[in-house]
Amino acid sequence: MKNIELFKDYENAKLVTYEEFANTHKDKTVPFSALPTTEIDGIPICVSRDASGELQATFIDDTHLLAIGATRSGKTTGYVIPTLNVLLNKKNKPSIVISDPKQELYRGNAKKFADKGYRVLMLDFTNYMHSDCWNPLTVYYRAYQKYLGIESQINVVKSEDGPKNEFQGIIYDSQEELDRAINEVKEGYLDEVEKGITSLSAAIIPNTNPKDPFWDDSARDLLRALLYGMLEDSETGEITEYNFSFDTVMRIFDSFTDSDSSYDGGYFSNRSLETSKARQLANKCIIEQATITRRCISSEFAAKMNKFRDTAVRRITCTNTFEMQELDDGAPTVIFISYKDEDSLHYEVISMFLSNLYTELIGVARRKGAQLSRPFYFLLDEFGNLPKFNDFDKVISACAGRNIWFLLILQSYAQLNNIYGKETAEIIKDNLNAHVFFGTNNPETKREFSEECGKKTIIAPTSALNGTGESIERFEKDTVALVPVSALTKLKPGECIVTQMR
Repeated sequence: MKNIELFKDYENAKLVTYEEFANTHKDKTVPFSALPTTEIDGIPICVSRDASGELQATFIDDTHLLAIGATRSGKTTGYVIPTLNVLLNKKNKPSIVISDPKQELYRGNAKKFADKGYRVLMLDFTNYMHSDCWNPLTVYYRAYQKYLGIESQINVVKSEDGPKNEFQGIIYDSQEELDRAINEVKEGYLDEVEKGITSLSAAIIPNTNPKDPFWDDSARDLLRALLYGMLEDSETGEITEYNFSFDTVMRIFDSFTDSDSSYDGGYFSNRSLETSKARQLANKCIIEQATITRRCISSEFAAKMNKFRDTAVRRITCTNTFEMQELDDGAPTVIFISYKDEDSLHYEVISMFLSNLYTELIGVARRKGAQLSRPFYFLLDEFGNLPKFNDFDKVISACAGRNIWFLLILQSYAQLNNIYGKETAEIIKDNLNAHVFFGTNNPETKREFSEECGKKTIIAPTSALNGTGESIERFEKDTVALVPVSALTKLKPGECIVTQMR
C-alpha cells in the first residue's frame, strides 16, 4: 500500500532470513565444496543450502563475536562445530584455541585438523600424561639470562685508531659510552622481567578484599621474592630453565619453617640486602614481620597458590612442548584445552594460559610490524566460568588491530557483569560486534537482546483504512520490538538470531 511510505522516517528495523542474507552477500558466500580452493577472509556467520541443495557458507569480516546460549540450547551443535568445520576447510586457514571441557570437540575434530595440515596441540588437565606442556615462567627466565649475558656480546675490533669495543653492531670510542649502552640494554631486560613477574603475580594472587589489601599484597610480594630468588640462583647454575617452574616455587616454600630464628632457612636472609631484589622483597613481606603476621601471610600465599599443588597443573606448567613465539610461523595451529569443568582450580590456570597466549601473540604481531600473518581465533565456550582477565576491556580492543579475535560463548550477559562489573562488561560487549542468540533463561539478557534487535513501526490496531486502501482516514502508529522477548523464549533447536554492527 502507498501509505507504507509514512513510516520511512520512523523505526524500521528488519529481520532477514539467512537465505536473504546470503543472497545480498554473494561476494562473501562460498560453496562448502569450494572452501579448500577459495581464499576468503572472515568468520562464517551462516551456513545454508541453496535451491540445488548445495551447502553454502556466508562470511562476515573478522570481528569479535559473542554467542549466548544456555545449557542444552544447541550452541555446540548449532555454532561451535559448524564454525570449526568451515574454518578448518578454508584455503587460508586461521589458527584457533578452543576450550573443550568434554573433549567432544577434540575427539570429533583433531584428526580432521591434522589431515588439513594443522599442528594439533592439547592441554589436557583431565589426563596430564597425554598433555602438551606450557611453562608461563620460561619467558622471564630467558629474559634474565639475556640480561646476564650482555657483556658476552662485546667484541674487540681493529680500527685506524687501534683496538675498539664493538657492541651490538656499534663501535664505541670510550668506555663510558660503552657502559652507558650496556646499562640501557640491561635495564630493558630487567624492566621486561619486572613487568612480567608483577603482572603474572597479580593474575595468580589478585586483590580479593579491596578494603584490606595488605594480605594479598604481601602474599604477592612473597611470590615475587621467590621468583627473583630463583633467578638469582640461576647465576650459579643451581636453577636452570628446566626447573624454573611453579613446581620449584612450591618446593622452596614448603621448605620454610615456622621458627622465628630460621623461618626461611637462609633462603632470603643469606642474600645481600643491598644487591638482592629477592631479599628486599622478602624483608618487606616476611622477614621483618611479626611471627603472627608472617604466619597469616604464609597462609594467604598457600591458599592462593593451592592451584599449583594439583598434580595435573604442576606437570603441565613444569616445561614447554611448544613455543608461543612460533605459533604464527609455518603451519596453522589448533590448541584444544580440556579440563574438569567442576574444578575451579583448572579455570584459574586456563585463564592464566589464555592471558599469556594473547599477550605473547600481541608481542609477535608487534615484532612483525602490525599483525599476525594469519588470524588467531579464541573460541571460548563457557567463557563466563573463566576468572577475570586483567584489563580485558583494553586487551580486546588492542587484539583486533593485531589479527587476534575472540569468539566468546556465554549463558547470559549476567555472567559477564558478574565477572567484570557492569561498566567494564558494557565496554567488552561494545567490542563484540556480532551477537548470536540461541536462548537463555535469564530474563534481563532476553530483554537486552530484544532491544539490540531494534524496533519497527506498525499501524496501530485502532487505526482504520478506507475501503480502497489508498489513503488513511484515521491514523495511529505503534513502535514495537522487532523481536519481542516472547519470541526469544520460543526459538526451536537449531534456530538462532544474529545481530551485527552496521
